[in-house]
Amino acid sequence: MRSSLRAFRDLALSPAIDVVVSDLDGVLRRFDPQLWRDLDAHLGAERGTAYRAVLGSPFLQEVVRGRASHAQWRERAVADLIARGSDPDSARAAVAHWSGTPAQVDPEVEDILEDARYEDKRVFVFTNGTDRVREELDALGLLAPLGPDGRFLLNSAELGAAKPDREAFSRAHTRIEEILGAAVQRSAVAFLDDSPRHVQGAIAFSWQAILLEDGEDGEA
Repeated sequence: MRSSLRAFRDLALSPAIDVVVSDLDGVLRRFDPQLWRDLDAHLGAERGTAYRAVLGSPFLQEVVRGRASHAQWRERAVADLIARGSDPDSARAAVAHWSGTPAQVDPEVEDILEDARYEDKRVFVFTNGTDRVREELDALGLLAPLGPDGRFLLNSAELGAAKPDREAFSRAHTRIEEILGAAVQRSAVAFLDDSPRHVQGAIAFSWQAILLEDGEDGEA
């Protein structure tokens, strides 16, 4: 197991923690990193073109705050690729391929969250997500573990604020307390994310946070 995951597991299962919160993309849900190179090759574009048009788009900040839809994001990405010189049909095909690419669940993270549930911790997933997150989680079999109707999902598009903004953590924490029907000490929340900025935001909000390091060596 990766060292940062071992640290998170120890934290999550400690008696001081009541609520365990995991990020989604790059943590619980992972995508093939080769995808972006494949898309650039399909487009005949320089490396990084597809990524900049999709995940690098400023419009994504509107999407994850619930002010625009996933469909509108895809439309913007196509327009951006065309503006960068891609053939329109190739641009549409590339964005469709990206949006339809299946993800994989990280088994180590999933096991930690299951262990936390077994220890009677309340487990949430907190994502800078879109209006499509529930559908995507359902396809991965992750929606049911998040309670009836995915009530333990904290989706920025539904909260109206996104990590790393303090308001996002404030609204997420309030939502946790509403769902649990009880006050929760901020220091009793364990949080895992792969973004240093998100981890810093969580720590500033007084959650206990661990950064999932990329490329760590695991134990045999």
